[in-house]
Amino acid sequence: MVDRLREVNPDLIYILDPVLGDDGKLYVPEEVIPIYKSMLPKANCATPNHFEVEVITGIKITSLAALKQALNAFHDLYQIPHIILSSVPTAQLADVPPNYLICAGSSRPKGSPISQQFTITFPSLPEHYEGVGDVFSSLVLANFARLPHVPCPLSETAERAIASLQGILNRTRDHALQMVGDMDLSGMKVDETAEERIRRLIGVELRLVQSWREIKEPNVIHKAQPLI
Repeated sequence: MVDRLREVNPDLIYILDPVLGDDGKLYVPEEVIPIYKSMLPKANCATPNHFEVEVITGIKITSLAALKQALNAFHDLYQIPHIILSSVPTAQLADVPPNYLICAGSSRPKGSPISQQFTITFPSLPEHYEGVGDVFSSLVLANFARLPHVPCPLSETAERAIASLQGILNRTRDHALQMVGDMDLSGMKVDETAEERIRRLIGVELRLVQSWREIKEPNVIHKAQPLI
């Protein structure tokens, strides 16, 4: 499908989110992994999470140096020009403070051995929200080329996507805490009843429509820093 569409429009922008799993677990059968690997070279940009990067590159991300190595391996293996790693919990990195998330990006022009890499550090929230990765990839696509045929710098794309997502989550969090009070929203519990689960999921449903301004005009607070 991508090849056919590019025959019609060679400037087609294809953002690939390789949805394989999270938190150390695959969501899909292992037979799906080679399919994603075969699709990655067709993409302008990939938006994996840290677990998916580890699966795709075989490199465990335990430090900033390992993160840089994994991003470079992604370029080397799949010849993809842009990568935005949506989030790495800093708790699993040996050289940064915990309780934050890191978004990392890397751009490598065709024919160049040098990658331009950055990180964006932002606070994590204790609640668990469904669909955050899907919204993030959509925001990356929306910001990847705001002007026809003129991709903005990848760091700016990521900054705007993170800012919009933080705005959506903060609005959702305020609504959820008002709606469910002191109910634990960190995720499904073993003893959670069906009624509690429904109440929790309704509470953390992303407030996308209500967050139109945050999507259209994000307030960029967390800025990209070079990954050296």
